[in-house]
Amino acid sequence: MPYMFEIVSLAISMVTAIILIPFIIKISHRYKILDFPGEHKRHKKPVPLLGGVVLFASVWLTVFVGIFLFPDTFKEFSDMIIYIFFGALMILLVGLSDDLKPLSAWIQLLAQIGAGLLLFLGGVDVEFLTTPFGAVDLGNYSVIITIVWVVMLTNAINLIDGLDGLATGVSLIGAVTMLVIGQLYQIGGILVFLLGLIGFFVVFLFYNRYPAKIFLGDSGSLQIGYYFAVFSLLFPLKSFTVSALYLPLLALGVPLLEVISSFTRRLMSGKNIMKADRRHLFHYLALFGLSPSRVVLVFYVLAIVYGMCAVAMYFWDRVIVFSLLVFFMVVIFSIFYIFITKLSSRKSSFGQSETK
Repeated sequence: MPYMFEIVSLAISMVTAIILIPFIIKISHRYKILDFPGEHKRHKKPVPLLGGVVLFASVWLTVFVGIFLFPDTFKEFSDMIIYIFFGALMILLVGLSDDLKPLSAWIQLLAQIGAGLLLFLGGVDVEFLTTPFGAVDLGNYSVIITIVWVVMLTNAINLIDGLDGLATGVSLIGAVTMLVIGQLYQIGGILVFLLGLIGFFVVFLFYNRYPAKIFLGDSGSLQIGYYFAVFSLLFPLKSFTVSALYLPLLALGVPLLEVISSFTRRLMSGKNIMKADRRHLFHYLALFGLSPSRVVLVFYVLAIVYGMCAVAMYFWDRVIVFSLLVFFMVVIFSIFYIFITKLSSRKSSFGQSETK
């Protein structure tokens, strides 16, 4: 059966999530391991936040069983598995620590840098910088770029994890997009990682949709970003085309859009780039009057558009597709600017009426 390892991998991940999620929810309520309502939070009742524990179990049980049953599938990067595992464990533990008792953002950053360094030492690195127009050999700068890459993508999902089902759904769309691209490039073992994620997302989304019964927590959202970083670095191992790194990255267009907008906004306003706030894209859409479910739907549509562009780059001219994407981005940012402008004018008008 040609797709046996894909079927088995997806089944293992889904069954693991189906078994563990209700158990974790029950344990979390019993021992009060909950995310309580407060600043920067929209939920009204305490919610379990150990989704990252289930994610870790689902992904790595899938991978280890896959290695045992289909060892030939993992030949290309079998030596890297241990480095990827300990990097994921590091991200899980620091995220879990922050979920239980908030950690300094700098401690989290150091852990993410450590995970990036582990990947580099294991040979999972950025050897060249990919664009739709060509590639640049990074040479001695590889370690720096690899760490920056891992830190950026690790935080990408965490930044959009603010509404029920948002981060999970967008990540599911991104993972499915990567799976399609991976099948096209015939990348083998990496698909097991992706199927481990997809199986978890499908089950977890049932519990994480509004009203959420469980959250990813930092242990989950940071971990998802880390896995996406790993996938984007492993893709070129199988395919040496110029677009090999660019395509999986494009699949994550929505969370990366949030990373860029948040970093730019905080930098231009002189605020701490490491400090959380309520000025993310989904916050603005909610303030403008969209219901949480509609905000989530908007992000799902954006994620699908990015995913379609990523797949289109495999079949059609990359420059043309990239040009269309740039046009799409200009339109999106223009709409976003109009939203912010109108929202600001509303607040100003309200403030003036209050002072009269």
